[in-house]
Amino acid sequence: MLTTGIDTIRKYSYLVTKMKFPVSTIPTFVSLSKLWICIALIIIMIVIFIFMGYPPTIYIIQLPFYLLLMFIFFTIWSLFSSLLSSMSKDFGNLVKSMVTAIFWLSGIIWNPDTIKIGWIKKILNINPVTFLTNGFRNCFINNTWFWEQPKRLLYFVIVTLILLALTMWAYKKLIKEIPDVLE
Repeated sequence: MLTTGIDTIRKYSYLVTKMKFPVSTIPTFVSLSKLWICIALIIIMIVIFIFMGYPPTIYIIQLPFYLLLMFIFFTIWSLFSSLLSSMSKDFGNLVKSMVTAIFWLSGIIWNPDTIKIGWIKKILNINPVTFLTNGFRNCFINNTWFWEQPKRLLYFVIVTLILLALTMWAYKKLIKEIPDVLE
């Protein structure tokens, strides 16, 4: 959703320019479609875990919580980034070029808990993608509840609320100009 969310308003510009369609709902239905794909892949992963001799534990019941947080964050991100990208293609290109760095710094491939330098670890924990990645890792591998790491949850909530405030500000500023820019 980091890169797909950028182009949602531009991709569905006919809904914005040809009819009175609420712009804010476009990223929501794109996020929902990606969420169903994610759920299908998680089911496949659970089946693979079972076949490899690792049955699900009680910690898997927190999976819907992480899926909900992921859906909320990426829907807000999609609306924010698609608003800015519809006004300037350069913003979309900037984010697309940074996604590789975000991928490598988010701990998807490696565990950020192995970092021993405190300030680097704190910066990594501010990244919402790191929180979500660790959340899924906690459900399947680490067997850790989300309330056992309250600072990470707090960082995630703060970053999400800041992004929500920026999104609401950008929406109020740009909503009237978007149909004209997209035509």
